[in-house]
Amino acid sequence: MFKAKLPNILRWGRIRMPYKLLLVYMPLILLPALAGTYLLTSSYTDSSKAQTSEYATDLLSLMGQKMDDRLISYEKLSKQIMTDDGLLSLISLKPSSNYEKFQIQNAINEKLNVFWLGADQNVYIRAIKIETPDAQYTYGKNAIDDFAVGDADYKQQIEDMKGSALWFMPHLYSDGYEKFEAFRLGRSVRDKNLNVLGTLTIIIGTNTITDFFSNSKFQEGVAIKLLSPDNALILSNGVKINEDERQLLTYSQNQLHNNWHLSAQLSLNKLYEPIYRIVRLAIFIVLVCIVIGLVVTQLLAMDLVIPIRRLMINMKHGIKGVRPGKLKQFGGAIEIVEMNDTFISVMYEIEQLVDEVSKQEAKKKDAEIRVLQNQMSPHFLYNTLNSIRWMAMIQKQDNIKEMVDSLNQMLTYALRGKGDPVRLATEIAMLRNYVTIQKVRFQHFQFITDIPQELEDMRVPKFLLQPLMENALIHGLAQADRPGEITIRVRAEDHVLLLTVEDNGIGIEPEQMLEIVGSFKKSDDHFGLHSVHERIQLHYGSSFGLSMKSVPGQGTEVTVTLPLQLQPREEDE
Repeated sequence: MFKAKLPNILRWGRIRMPYKLLLVYMPLILLPALAGTYLLTSSYTDSSKAQTSEYATDLLSLMGQKMDDRLISYEKLSKQIMTDDGLLSLISLKPSSNYEKFQIQNAINEKLNVFWLGADQNVYIRAIKIETPDAQYTYGKNAIDDFAVGDADYKQQIEDMKGSALWFMPHLYSDGYEKFEAFRLGRSVRDKNLNVLGTLTIIIGTNTITDFFSNSKFQEGVAIKLLSPDNALILSNGVKINEDERQLLTYSQNQLHNNWHLSAQLSLNKLYEPIYRIVRLAIFIVLVCIVIGLVVTQLLAMDLVIPIRRLMINMKHGIKGVRPGKLKQFGGAIEIVEMNDTFISVMYEIEQLVDEVSKQEAKKKDAEIRVLQNQMSPHFLYNTLNSIRWMAMIQKQDNIKEMVDSLNQMLTYALRGKGDPVRLATEIAMLRNYVTIQKVRFQHFQFITDIPQELEDMRVPKFLLQPLMENALIHGLAQADRPGEITIRVRAEDHVLLLTVEDNGIGIEPEQMLEIVGSFKKSDDHFGLHSVHERIQLHYGSSFGLSMKSVPGQGTEVTVTLPLQLQPREEDE
């Protein structure tokens, strides 16, 4: 049975890459597309009605709640107006002249401004009418027919409500410039003794309701209507659906103010239209995918097969020792081209590493020879210094003896250890030996230290401050015409150790200061400052190093920034 299957496997292995890609890609493109289209068309019919019904019901409920809140807010506004003591006192006045009526009108307008500006929905209010037996007051723009608030039938209907709010159906009005539809909200105005003072009418544009229609999330083609309790049309969004059209979906919301209710109608043809478009689009996409699959399969084959073969040839040549410059570059898929470039780069790296190893071996041999040659130098210097010391003691030259002792200690300090960081106190002790030697030449200067005891065990590189003191002596104090003073201050700030070498010498001009600071990164000039700055950055990184500031004629200050590190005492013994 195994032998029977073996030829099939061999035949599959002999199929070229373009045909394999075609056999793999076509099912991946066609099967999901066809299955998705079938499932979409079969399930949409069953689920779309339920989903649309639930969605429409929720939207109508939300829209009805917002309308209810807005209608109730207008009733609350009318109640606030008719219960305001200031407005009641103004309405109860009987104007004796037109001028007095004008004054009352202005006072009422000032009161109503406060209420009108109280909420966003008040922008839909076109006018507020207050009518008494003696006068009529208008807030806002009046209509040509005064909104018919003087009609006996209108007044009787409001009076029958005994102070409750009454909504009237929308009516078309005109203010002489434009025509608009508006509701009338009326109620009786009574004093504290429940005596009728007049009627209050709020004219509200119908766009307070129609804006909800236009801002709703219903899809196009849905007819939304606001109906009265007897199903008379109050307002609609203007969409009309033929009553004889088959398969209509109707939803309603019956819990609105004034027993009004909302209705939404949707044609099933509108409901099915998106799925028809999706099916047509899916078929078109499947055809396009087939064409693209064929083209991409051919391109992938061209980008993969030949470049892989060339990459294998390059690798074989590289393994056999062919130099990287003779390996070939080629085009194709970006990934394979990058692999080839990477391989060539690795071969270059290997070639450079081999060259560097050879150079390092040569340098190592030279260093070993220099070490063997210099092994006699420290022994010779020690013997010579001891001879000078004994001669100074015999001749009772204590100053020479002291200078030789200091030089001997500095030489011991320089040659001891492997150049690792030392305690700050040890570095300062070495500086005192250096000062002893330099006072033979520069006799009139003082060496002052300001170092907190808790910082004496901090780690600093060996011979860190000696080049800075030498600069201060030679360039700062040597040319000064006053007694010199070099001060070393040490402090810690935010896990950073700051060592400052300050002198009271001649200072540095700003132009020269820029040149010196620029030389921190160059070894051509100011080698001492450059070497200290470079050593610090090699040990601790580019965020540490030297900084300088100087005042011409007053002195110079060099600050060393190091990380705050503790040096155990036994490591410095």
